[in-house]
Amino acid sequence: MHEDIKKIISDIKSLKIQGARNVAKAVLKALILQAKYSKAKNSKSFYDEIKHLSLLLADTRPTEPMMRNLLERASGYLYEKSREYKEKKQLNRLKNDFINEQKNYIKKIDEDAEKLFAYGARLVPDGAVIITHCHSSTVTGILKKAKRKNIKVIACETRPRYQGRITAKELAEAGIDVTLVVDGAMNLYMKKADLVLVGADSVTSRGDLINKVGTSTLAHIARMHDVSFYSAAELFKYSIMTFYGTREKIEERDPSEVWEKPPKRIKISNPAFDVTAAKYINGYVTEVGVIPPQSFFTLATQKLGVKIYE
Repeated sequence: MHEDIKKIISDIKSLKIQGARNVAKAVLKALILQAKYSKAKNSKSFYDEIKHLSLLLADTRPTEPMMRNLLERASGYLYEKSREYKEKKQLNRLKNDFINEQKNYIKKIDEDAEKLFAYGARLVPDGAVIITHCHSSTVTGILKKAKRKNIKVIACETRPRYQGRITAKELAEAGIDVTLVVDGAMNLYMKKADLVLVGADSVTSRGDLINKVGTSTLAHIARMHDVSFYSAAELFKYSIMTFYGTREKIEERDPSEVWEKPPKRIKISNPAFDVTAAKYINGYVTEVGVIPPQSFFTLATQKLGVKIYE
């Protein structure tokens, strides 16, 4: 495996690359690099290389369906093309077609994001106070788009990795009024909020949201104060396997992130995500508009080309 690809894998695992869309784009870039550095002698061995790498990439972050969906799409594309280009002399053409397809999809991801930003910005009222949690490039994209509405943002710091600091710094640099607060202050600041806007790592067939741990607490507090709760989520974040009864795995991260050298006999749990039930979510901001949780399944399966009924 080439060092450039190893670095992408390492950066995803260590959270140097974070945010579902950024991770998805990174894995497509890894596939492009594999195609460029490939020493495969025929279409089958090239397909096997890409499929093997796809499995390694998918394993870097267990709770990332957007990444999984795009890797599956890439493998499916290559499988069909490899059947079309069977001859050895067509291998370079197969590799080039595969590379161009991934480049086009990276561009498509960015185009979809711009549509989502626009829908989200329209949703934000003038002069709104918005609470957010963790770091989501999708959420910050919306908030930057809504900057002209004179908004104020309350960013939860998001322990133990403090991704909220990334959000606060990014928004401050964009000239947005932002305040960083400890996670335990959620209830206090909810009393001043007009809207909660968070990202999404995964959306289930029921419309439930899987996102950074603490999101569910934020949603419950928002409901208690009658504050609308929205999640910004591309349709590719739909978790297909939840339709078949398989639950998304909640990643358990290294305990040292919470306490590097704890006293003996103390057990530490460090879940990366939690689940927010659809009933606490007013809507999902997507690239096709702001939709109710119950509609996510239908629109996502259409976009993914999943045939539920034969």
